[in-house]
Amino acid sequence: MSKTNSFKKFFGKKLTLRQKEAMYGRLFILPWVIGLIVFFIIPFINSVYYTFQKLSLGENGLEFSFIGWENYIYAFTKDPDYFKNLTSSITNMIYEVPIVVVFSIFVAYLLKDEFKGRTFARTIFFFPVIIASGVVITVLKENVLGGSTSNMVASSTTIFKAENLRAVLINAGIPRWFSMYVVDIVNKIFDLTWRSGVQILLILAALHNIPKSFYEVAIIEGATEWEKFWKITFPMISPTVYVAIIYSIIDYFTDYGNQVMRMVVNEANKGRFEYSTTIAIIYFLVVMIIILIVNRFIGKRVVYLT
Repeated sequence: MSKTNSFKKFFGKKLTLRQKEAMYGRLFILPWVIGLIVFFIIPFINSVYYTFQKLSLGENGLEFSFIGWENYIYAFTKDPDYFKNLTSSITNMIYEVPIVVVFSIFVAYLLKDEFKGRTFARTIFFFPVIIASGVVITVLKENVLGGSTSNMVASSTTIFKAENLRAVLINAGIPRWFSMYVVDIVNKIFDLTWRSGVQILLILAALHNIPKSFYEVAIIEGATEWEKFWKITFPMISPTVYVAIIYSIIDYFTDYGNQVMRMVVNEANKGRFEYSTTIAIIYFLVVMIIILIVNRFIGKRVVYLT
């Protein structure tokens, strides 16, 4: 029996080519849809349900008692740490994400041209993404094996001594607040390189997709490198930069070093699953609102080549 007759027998009529393609498409996305429902939607609904409950361990396992909005009220009015950690995370994200994205654009722009050792240089920036995880970065930066280990690693991952650099900047007449800002950036060079691997790769791919004819016309017209970057390069890679911004925001908010993420894990370790879920749901909603705001103000400025 032919494939066409099989479709006809199954559906009762002969399918058109468009209907067949639509059916194949639905079959291909079916595993993803099942995974989305099983691993995200159902757990998310259960998590929202838990936030309105008081969980306790009884004779028959976990017992639930409805307490309404008490967990949410406690998070914003009685917990001395949550609101402080939440605002601190948002503030740090506001200035760290632009630094990561600008650094990624700068490095990708340097790595796009041919030079000796280019492949090795690209590997250096993307290597942390290949081998790293939240656990690895925690081992490198945090006190997981003891105070001496933490201090040793912290000192080894700082390229410059903060005190010396701060003194040089202040003696040069640079305002103290700006000196502190520069020192803070220098101290975070390790994190900056660690966080920017994916963004560099995305922007690098976008740079290579820009038609060379655009630059050839610009050269004929006498455009400078500065003009070529802002009139050709940046508009052409703006969709990828937008993706890099969204990725950087989510990456920062879900990082294991984030204060709110630590708080969520700590509350769960204490057995306060309902409160841990509550602050995680609030955190999720805050992140979604921030992404919507970014999409509102940045998404419409993206240039798409049609």
